[in-house]
Amino acid sequence: MQSECIPSFWQRWQVRLQVLCTPSVIRKACLAAVVVGSSLILVNQGDALFSGQITRRVLLRSLLTPVIPFCVTMLSVMLNSGTSRRVEELRPGWAAIRRSSLMAVGVGSGILLLNQGHLLFTGHLSLRVWAKILITLCIPFCVSLYGAYVAYWQAMKRL
Repeated sequence: MQSECIPSFWQRWQVRLQVLCTPSVIRKACLAAVVVGSSLILVNQGDALFSGQITRRVLLRSLLTPVIPFCVTMLSVMLNSGTSRRVEELRPGWAAIRRSSLMAVGVGSGILLLNQGHLLFTGHLSLRVWAKILITLCIPFCVSLYGAYVAYWQAMKRL
């Protein structure tokens, strides 16, 4: 029999989904989508946009890019929110850094393949492309860590 002190699986996920659906969390995820998405578009598609070489591919990449920081923020909020009664236990720490690192590798790889895949496979890696790669890998880490703090701030409001 399960102890009443330990929240059940469904209670934990219900709390996480309630946090995820609050207007302030959604606003902060939208803010990340606009700010970080714009930065990613400038880093990865800026050359084509400013030179006037706007193709369907560039347009599609530019439209899909803001979705990534929105989803990373929401996923990070969900993973870092919990049912603890003590706010200190929800403060982002090494677990959030580890999750953010995994997010940087997973999501960053996807962004790289989306935007720089053609250059990676042909081997045309200039210094500019290497800079884009480094920036692109850092951005999901920062957005994920931001999502962990959004979950923490939301928990502070709840308690």
